[in-house]
Amino acid sequence: MSQPNKNQPPQNLHALTRFKVLNFVEDLFRAGHRLSDAFRQAALRPWPEDDGDFYAPRTIEDWWYGYKKDGFAALLDSPRRDAGASRVLDDATAAWIIEKVTQYPAIAVKVLYRQWIKEGQRLPSISVVYRFLLRQGLDRKSLRAGHLETGPTKMFEAPAVNDLWMVDFAQGPTLSVDGKSVQTHLCVLIDDHSRLIPFAAYYPHAKTEAFHHCLKEAVLRRGLPRKLYTDNGKPFVNGHSRLVCAQLGIRLLHARPYHSWSKGKCERLILSIQQGFESLLQLKDNAARDLADLNAKLSAWIQTDYHQRQHSSTGVSPQARYQAAAGQLRYPEPGVDLEPLFYLRLDRTVRKSGVVRLGSIFYEVPLHLRGLRVQLRFDPWKRTRVEVWQHGKFVSLARPVRLHLNFQTSAH
Repeated sequence: MSQPNKNQPPQNLHALTRFKVLNFVEDLFRAGHRLSDAFRQAALRPWPEDDGDFYAPRTIEDWWYGYKKDGFAALLDSPRRDAGASRVLDDATAAWIIEKVTQYPAIAVKVLYRQWIKEGQRLPSISVVYRFLLRQGLDRKSLRAGHLETGPTKMFEAPAVNDLWMVDFAQGPTLSVDGKSVQTHLCVLIDDHSRLIPFAAYYPHAKTEAFHHCLKEAVLRRGLPRKLYTDNGKPFVNGHSRLVCAQLGIRLLHARPYHSWSKGKCERLILSIQQGFESLLQLKDNAARDLADLNAKLSAWIQTDYHQRQHSSTGVSPQARYQAAAGQLRYPEPGVDLEPLFYLRLDRTVRKSGVVRLGSIFYEVPLHLRGLRVQLRFDPWKRTRVEVWQHGKFVSLARPVRLHLNFQTSAH
């Protein structure tokens, strides 16, 4: 399956910017500044970048307490009744423009617009088109606004357990399954302070799906990190991954170009796995039968060998250093279902037939939503549950269109 759509709805981009502001406030507060001073300092600089917006201290204060009470949802824009609708563009033209813009993302909108006019397409002014695309999160500035923060540039160590995790992919061993060669890819997370591995596993592909699964399993086992440090690989910097981390309250950082040495601990861990674990697979009768067996062997090696062995940098085992701070760990709130936090969110206009399209598959939604904008939330890798939301409220589940049944119904 292809990677999830990078185009984030505007409300997501606005919320991610507010989350970045609160990260700045929290850093100042943890450094000993008064909360009121931190609000004022955050109000003195533009967000998210030099050409961004300024916010009043009172506004930032409202975000702060709203986030503490309701989490990431408090940072989302309050939906309007006509959210996503245009007072100039009719639904059919709006859907046509979105289809064309997403079909040719590398071509400037003004170039496409001139071509559409030449072809006789009846359209409002280009400024109306620009404003419409801005609301849909399809303008270039909105996409650039989601750039990640810059990570460390010199040697460092996080001061506490779960203050900073690092993640990376590496090529794993090649398995022989039913006479076929299967290439594997290792995804591994490491806690910077203790050197403990929150989770690691081998996957068929080094993709966003693997990263999200690894992160989810790590959070379930070891709690929530404050920061997550990655390189600039596609699985880590796409809009879906940014939204997932923000909803979990994780500050996402990335290595600066040509500064890969700053992730040396993660790379050193991968080397230890390759030399200490993968080399053992060459022993007689120790080869992995399949991917599940390979991951079972890796988990056993981590728990019985790596976590128990004294680390050369800290002088104690990763398990002992991690457990020393067990009472300070941050976990998701009791009763919180992690699955929906990893859902992809896409806006769609419901067709007159009461269906929406995801890729090549059509889904049925309630007929009273015909012609309206809705948001679909779903696991992009499984799609076993596609939720329909409108104005920030759950409406129903979308069901795959049963074409044969619809034909029989219409024929009678």
